[in-house]
Amino acid sequence: MVSFVLIISFLLHIITLVVIYQFFKQIQTLKQTDSNDNDDIVELFEVYLQEFKDENKRLQDELLKDMSARNTDIDNIDMELETTAENKSHHEHTPPEYEAVDRVEASLQARILQLYHKGLSETEIAQKLDCGKTEVALIIKLHA
Repeated sequence: MVSFVLIISFLLHIITLVVIYQFFKQIQTLKQTDSNDNDDIVELFEVYLQEFKDENKRLQDELLKDMSARNTDIDNIDMELETTAENKSHHEHTPPEYEAVDRVEASLQARILQLYHKGLSETEIAQKLDCGKTEVALIIKLHA
């Protein structure tokens, strides 16, 4: 009986050692693939960074071209204004009158609350304002 227990114990120890060795091998392969993955990620970020730099450089060049074109246009306009100012120096300048039109528009929340205080239901308000019934209910619960 004792020999049987010793044999079983010995077999269990061998199986445990084999399993531990397999786990160790798996961990080693995972570490190697992780380092390779990290290298790939770093390389990918470097490529993206270079693309951003190229795009920024191209944008800066276009902006400089636009700025120089605008500066020449502004210089031409300044020269025209100077010549017209010299020609019209004896006339008095009156600035044009602008009629300002102010529009005030209530926010969606304010319109919902106004309609709610008038006695409309949530469904009617949602249909009238073309928004969601849940949104109307939420705004009413928060503000009313």
